[in-house]
Amino acid sequence: MEISPREAEVLELVGARLSNAEIAARLFISVRTVESHVSSLLRKLEVQDRRALTQRAPTSAGAAPSHRAPVLPAPLTSFVGRVSERTELTKVIKAHRQVTAVGPGGVGKTRLALAVAAEAAGEYADGVWFVDLVPVTDPDMTATAVAGALGLGEQPGRDMTESVVAALADRHALLVLDNCEQVVHGVALLIERLLARCPRLTVLATSRARLMVPFERVYAVPPLSLAVDGESDAVALFMERAAAVGWPLDPPLYDQVTAICARLDGMALAIELAAARYPTLGLDGITSALSHPLRMLTGGSRADERHRSVRAALDWSHALLEPADRALLRRVSVFAAPFTAAAAAEVAGIEEGMADEGLVADGLARLAEQSLLVVTASQGGTEYRALETIRQYGTERLAEAGELVDARSRHLRWCLAKAAGLAVVREDWRARFDLVADDLRAALAWAAGQPEQRTDAYDLARHLAELTYTRNLTGESQRRYEQAAALAIDPAATASMLRQAAAVAGCRTVGDDVYRLHRASADAARRAGDTAGAAADLATAATTAFRFSTLFVRIPPREEALALISEARELAGDDPAAQAAVALAEAGVLADAFGAAQGPPGNAVPETIARTERAVELARRTGDPLAESAALDALTGAQSWAGDTFAAAATARRRITLLSSMPISPRAPTS
Repeated sequence: MEISPREAEVLELVGARLSNAEIAARLFISVRTVESHVSSLLRKLEVQDRRALTQRAPTSAGAAPSHRAPVLPAPLTSFVGRVSERTELTKVIKAHRQVTAVGPGGVGKTRLALAVAAEAAGEYADGVWFVDLVPVTDPDMTATAVAGALGLGEQPGRDMTESVVAALADRHALLVLDNCEQVVHGVALLIERLLARCPRLTVLATSRARLMVPFERVYAVPPLSLAVDGESDAVALFMERAAAVGWPLDPPLYDQVTAICARLDGMALAIELAAARYPTLGLDGITSALSHPLRMLTGGSRADERHRSVRAALDWSHALLEPADRALLRRVSVFAAPFTAAAAAEVAGIEEGMADEGLVADGLARLAEQSLLVVTASQGGTEYRALETIRQYGTERLAEAGELVDARSRHLRWCLAKAAGLAVVREDWRARFDLVADDLRAALAWAAGQPEQRTDAYDLARHLAELTYTRNLTGESQRRYEQAAALAIDPAATASMLRQAAAVAGCRTVGDDVYRLHRASADAARRAGDTAGAAADLATAATTAFRFSTLFVRIPPREEALALISEARELAGDDPAAQAAVALAEAGVLADAFGAAQGPPGNAVPETIARTERAVELARRTGDPLAESAALDALTGAQSWAGDTFAAAATARRRITLLSSMPISPRAPTS
């Protein structure tokens, strides 16, 4: 029997030893559809089990991919109640393509969204995708986070948003964007693009505030019900969590639990924290603790007023911790992503003995037992994560304790060490970078605003620019190089970073940015007293205007390029590299070696060939293979224009040979 193309894809991934869930995520189909294909393959290939099926898979399938496509996170605790809310929200996402579940922090938006998504998964042929936006602090990084969940990298000529749109264009899928409040603007722009160009995509977002897009359908997530026909979801949650820690409650205590849940306003996070304390405090102790003055914080923003019940529960829980655990909780709040005990010991430990990894691990375990940290198991070991509400609370406590700058500084040093360790690319490099990327970004965001941290901020921006380039996040890489240039104290370093940014812009085929950045680099080089470097930058800017004229939105006029060449000649002096750059600019602008639209109409073949050959010779003397490659590119174009095909082919071979042994870098030519 004939195997269909889709079955062939499934068979290849079975041979790669992927699970049905991984195959579903990889092919954007449901697990049920994968199971159907596997059953069909077993029948068509007349084999008895999956192991035999693996042996029939094409040998080209190879090993399992290093990037594992995500599925819905598996909750560590049971989902309690919310029957009516689940039913209503399910109906809403069936009727509307973009739904935002709105409510205060701790009300249970994420758990409700996950429950609804899991129940609705069978309705979407291409599956359900979950994106946690908690670690994202820059709205411009929203598309990058979504791309990471989809297993995408940035593609040449496309920004990350375009890559995401292209991946989902023909998919019938549900995309869950969780915790959008800190990047509302970026989420709104991305959703508009997605819904306009992905007709079968539905987006379910969770946020503390509306996204304020015209097609948004808002679903207000209520607190847990306190009393409906004698039933209460809030009480059920308390009872279930108390039983889970080994202290089941008797029915006669129902009224007391109801009163506690009412005091907590039915907020899921607060109720879970209260139930976690039941074994040590009892109901009467919990009731007394809720009267603690810390429950009624005053002042702050209006947002704080809306979250008084959650803040009260956190204050109360924090007050019951031992001093060392309080210190640990507030200090680990600087981590933007999951962290290990070793990382926490390095960043959080400042007092004698507290930096011991074993002691810190014990403290983290106590915090996790009280629902103040989430524990996950990964290939790298046990990881911890503070929920966003708790992380923000810990940051406030750091400031109150006068430790915020010290904790952020230690986190910054930890990030610098991690970034330096990633300089060598190994087999597991991508996974190691992804684990710390959000922390690197968060540390940089803080350090960039601290004048006393400017040197470290510059180093981290430079490292992050290099790392994101390696990770194929070229848009971010360019921004980080420009950020490093702005943070640099030495104008020579500024010029260097701007040149790197220009090189990455060239990889992204954004001609306007290449031109702008080389001109900015020339200004910085002049401030540094490097006239030869400024000359090379100006000449390169002029060359770019002609060599890559098709990549510009606004092509610089020829007169502007000529003025840059004239200025570059005056600054070049007898510096070989500057002279070579000027010669290449003259070949490109004066003789039109690149065949640009704005080239001089009266250029002649002999002059063009002569100028480009001179540019090649001067570049060869510099010993810089990239400069020689650019000149050879001009000569190839000139020879092609002259109709000398064999000479053009020979020059192209020279260029290939020259570049074949060069390492990959932003400055390396792509063509």
